[in-house]
Amino acid sequence: MVISHRHRFLHFVIPKTASATLRQSLAPFADIGWPVSKYQQHVTIAAFLRSEHAPLFPDYFKFAFVRNPYDRIYSGYLQDRYAAETYPRWIRAKKPLFDEIGDDFSTYFNEYALKADLENDWQWICFCPMSAFTVDAGGKLAMDFVGRAENLAQDIATLASRLRLPLEKAPDENVRQGLCSAEPKYLPHFDRRTIFAVNATYRRDFELFGYPMLDPDSFPERAQTLPIGTAPRG
Repeated sequence: MVISHRHRFLHFVIPKTASATLRQSLAPFADIGWPVSKYQQHVTIAAFLRSEHAPLFPDYFKFAFVRNPYDRIYSGYLQDRYAAETYPRWIRAKKPLFDEIGDDFSTYFNEYALKADLENDWQWICFCPMSAFTVDAGGKLAMDFVGRAENLAQDIATLASRLRLPLEKAPDENVRQGLCSAEPKYLPHFDRRTIFAVNATYRRDFELFGYPMLDPDSFPERAQTLPIGTAPRG
C-alpha cells in the first residue's frame, strides 16, 4: 500500500502486477508505504477500511494496476518458489511444502492455494483476487484509475497526468522472462484443471478488466512440469 498525504492518493498494490517497479516510481511522492518494510505491502479494500487510514478513502485519488490472471497466478507461484529458498520467514512456511511437491505448479495452486484464505493469509496473498483490491463492499469498482502491467510505461504516463505529478517509470524490478506481455506467456505451465480453477476463482477479475477467459478443453489433462530456473520472480 502506498499513501501520499501531500498528493492525496492511495495506491492499492496488487501482487504480481509490476508492483515493485510501481512502488519505486511512486517513492518520491509517498508518505506511507516506502520503504515497504515500514508498512504492509498488499492491503485489500476491506482491510484498508478497517485501518486507521479508512477516513482517507472517500476523498483521495485511488488507483491500482492489474495483470492477466493466468500470468499473474503463475508469477505468484514463481515468487513463492523463490521466496521458499531465500527468505527465512518463507523458508519456514513454504520450503517443506516445495520439498514435498517439487516444481509442481498445478498441485501447488489446486491443492494448496485454493484451500487457503487468499485475502487474509500473508502466505497466499499473491493469489488474492484483484477484485479484493479494487471493488468495494457493494460490488462497485472503487478505483479512479486502473492501469495494466502489460501497458506499464504508457499507463504510468497516464497516471502521472491524472495525478499532475512528474511521475516516471522506474527500472523494472522482479522481472522474469521479460516484461509483462499482451499475450499470456506462462500458458505452457497450465493444465485443464488449473485453467478451469483460475476461470472460476478469478471470474470477477476477468469480467472487470476485460481479460479473455480461455477454454479448459484446449489444454492438456496434465501440463509438462517445466524447470523454473533460478531467476527470482515473474
